[in-house]
Amino acid sequence: MFQKLFTTLYQALLGTAEPSSLIPVYQKSIFPGVGLGTLFGVALGAALLFYVIFNRVLTTSFYKTSHWFIMLLLTAIGSAILAYSQARSVVYASLDGETLGAVEKSAYDRYVLGFLVVNALAGALFFVLWSFVVKPLSVSARTTPVRWPN
Repeated sequence: MFQKLFTTLYQALLGTAEPSSLIPVYQKSIFPGVGLGTLFGVALGAALLFYVIFNRVLTTSFYKTSHWFIMLLLTAIGSAILAYSQARSVVYASLDGETLGAVEKSAYDRYVLGFLVVNALAGALFFVLWSFVVKPLSVSARTTPVRWPN
C-alpha cells in the first residue's frame, strides 16, 4: 500500500526517472523507502522530539512558534539528506560498477535534485500533520504552532 502511494506521489511530482534505466530502481527501492523513512522516521521523530521530549520531559523554553519553525526547517533538511543518501546508495549499488555517461549523470543529478526538493517539502508537510496529532502530549507547547483544535 505505502509502496504504491509513495511511488505515485513522487512520480506525479517528479515525472519519470532519468536515465530511464533507473525507473524500476526508483519504484521498488527508493520511493517507498524514502517515503516511509520521511513519514515515520524524520517527521514523526521531529514532532515527538519537539512536543514530547523538549516540551514534556525536559520542560525547556523551546515552545514558541519560531522554535516550531526551526524544527520544521530541520525536518525538511533531514528529509532532503535522507532522500539524497538513499538515492545515491541504491543507484550506485544497482549500477554494479558501471559508470554513468556525462549526459546520463547530468540527467541523474537533476532528477535527484528535484527528488530532494520534493522530499523536503513532503517532510515539512508530514511534520505539520504529525504536529496536530502529537501536540496534545505536550505540556508547554499545546498551542504551538496554532491554538486549533485546543
